[in-house]
Amino acid sequence: MSNNSDNCQDPKQKSRRKFLRNAGLAGLSAATAVGSESVLPVQAKGGLNEIADDSRVTNGGTPIYDKDTAVEEVLPPLKERVLALKQLLIEKKLIDEPTIGFFINYYEKAIGPHLGAAVVAHAWSNPSWKAQLLNPPGDQAFGASILIKDFLFNTINPATGKPYLSEDLTFGLTIGPEGEYIRVLANGEKLQDGKTIFVHNLVTCTVCSCYPQALLGIQPMWYKSQQYRARSVSDPLGILKEFAQESNHGKPGREKQFKTYIDNISELRVWDSNSEVRFFVIPEMPNSWSGLSEHELCQRITRNSMLGAEILYS
Repeated sequence: MSNNSDNCQDPKQKSRRKFLRNAGLAGLSAATAVGSESVLPVQAKGGLNEIADDSRVTNGGTPIYDKDTAVEEVLPPLKERVLALKQLLIEKKLIDEPTIGFFINYYEKAIGPHLGAAVVAHAWSNPSWKAQLLNPPGDQAFGASILIKDFLFNTINPATGKPYLSEDLTFGLTIGPEGEYIRVLANGEKLQDGKTIFVHNLVTCTVCSCYPQALLGIQPMWYKSQQYRARSVSDPLGILKEFAQESNHGKPGREKQFKTYIDNISELRVWDSNSEVRFFVIPEMPNSWSGLSEHELCQRITRNSMLGAEILYS
């Protein structure tokens, strides 16, 4: 596997890096546009200029075309549509305000990358537990979810003084929504057919944005982008290089560490998440972190590394 540093100067790659770096701003832009009075001109089929709210452009909305007129009717802003749908569901008694509030609180406060980091740190510190995560029994394909649940429900989070998770936060599920069907992968050396190889795993979802929310929280904007979903399959090494270029910017020694890492890779495996299974990566731990407590390790583990999009540095 080669590493051509000249590619770093490719204008197209610079453009992709800029997209990945700024993708998170799209969510902010969308939130700003929703419900605002800002407008964009839209060329109608009949040659007329209609005015459309910019939320449909930002959020991928589609105008409605009436065959009896020469003008496109634009959908209402996203915020208005969401509120209308919410009110309809409440009127139909399919959901109520307390339930909605519960979901919002769950996604804002209960879950996030700190849960995944705790799992990774515990796996690093307990090789036998890590082995169980990676090799669940044949009759329990998602046995890792049960092990993770037991750990998160029975381990105190030093930041709160309470267990990481509790029954009242997980809707009665194993570890919450999108957490019952977790398959755990590990980056690093692996024995295969009597030979030691170095494997790096990258997680994607080529259809939409399937993702281990129960362990990492809400998907980042870049993960949901069409650009990442396509290129994670067609050019996974390029994805790793671009994330590395961003995280290594202005930090001496990291570029060399990254080159050493990718030169060691025997297999770069891309895992396509779907409605049946979510993939979660235990990244390779830098040697210099050996001896740190689990709490100290947690503070150094990044969300992107648990998707395989970046590596961890000394």
